[in-house]
Amino acid sequence: MSIKENERVIDEAVLADIDADFAKWAEFLNAGIGILSFSFALSCLGTDHPGITAFVSLIFLLMFSLYGNSRFPKKLRELRKAKLPELDSLTLDGIENRYFGLRATFKRFYIYLFGWGALAVVGCYGVLSSSGPL
Repeated sequence: MSIKENERVIDEAVLADIDADFAKWAEFLNAGIGILSFSFALSCLGTDHPGITAFVSLIFLLMFSLYGNSRFPKKLRELRKAKLPELDSLTLDGIENRYFGLRATFKRFYIYLFGWGALAVVGCYGVLSSSGPL
């Protein structure tokens, strides 16, 4: 991205593009990875070795997550790499806080976080427990 000195880059159109792309990416994380990881967690409980099965599922989900990187907002990725004027830099910080702040993460990605958390609990329980599945 080529930016002239003191040229504003972030305007309403850029914000609209980021918002639209972010909605698609959040849907992929929640509906794709979140639900799939929760389903894997439940499936792992039905196996003889839930910890090992959960670990294999985590590896698969990490590979699937790499596929989702293409859905991350392209404008946001470009803005992160660009040398921005001070005002746009502050605006970018605000955009990232709006979408990726702690409160926003729990609000927007609760299905994703719950799915990963369930799979992690099953994996840790299966590895740490000698009595078998729950």
